[in-house]
Amino acid sequence: MIIHKIKKDLFILSIEPKEELISQLLMFCKKQKINSGFFIGFGAAQSGIIGRYTNKNYKWKKISGEFEIGSLIGNLTIKDNELFIHSHVVLGDKNFKALVGHIKELVIYPTCEIIFWFFDKKIKRKYNKETNLFLIN
Repeated sequence: MIIHKIKKDLFILSIEPKEELISQLLMFCKKQKINSGFFIGFGAAQSGIIGRYTNKNYKWKKISGEFEIGSLIGNLTIKDNELFIHSHVVLGDKNFKALVGHIKELVIYPTCEIIFWFFDKKIKRKYNKETNLFLIN
């Protein structure tokens, strides 16, 4: 990953070929001692696992091929005292068909360019029994 610090609370990140997005973002945040933030991005991916929340659970799907990342958006919070990335993506396949979902894993190829803002305040998640999700508290 290539990192450019723009301001105190703003970074430009370039995820390199064959790097896994979520693990790279978590490694970056740990190294920079960032606990909460927000990011947007675009680029391309070659494989991954994306999911959809339905019936109070996630349904996951493995993907493989050439995908444009038309939109990437997410946040960094604290869940069970650990850093947690909640991210959504819109992917376009070779037939211009869109796939949309939560990101569990996404292998980048050839690049993914991200703007990452971080917050001084720790934003935490708490389990919500009704939804079976950890929601921002």
